[in-house]
Amino acid sequence: MFLMESLDLAHGGKVVGRLSTGGGVDNIDYSEEVGLLYAAASDAAVLVVVKVGNDPAKPEMVATVPTVKGARSVIAGANGRAYLIDPYGGAILKVEPK
Repeated sequence: MFLMESLDLAHGGKVVGRLSTGGGVDNIDYSEEVGLLYAAASDAAVLVVVKVGNDPAKPEMVATVPTVKGARSVIAGANGRAYLIDPYGGAILKVEPK
């Protein structure tokens, strides 16, 4: 199991929140515009979308979006969009909110 953790840096880095992401996360990105954090799990072939609200200690899972094996390097775009690279397919994947 792979986890994304929220830390309280003001209190010695105490873990205050935790969500499962799937394997192969190489980076995350955050959209301040919509308050969403994105984690691309290349081994699990999913993009995990997490809402970071007023209480960062309580991240809320918004979606687990199927991608393709190897998709990585997520970049947060405008209006809740996210972009990932598909190195095996030679493509850029776009994920949009419904």
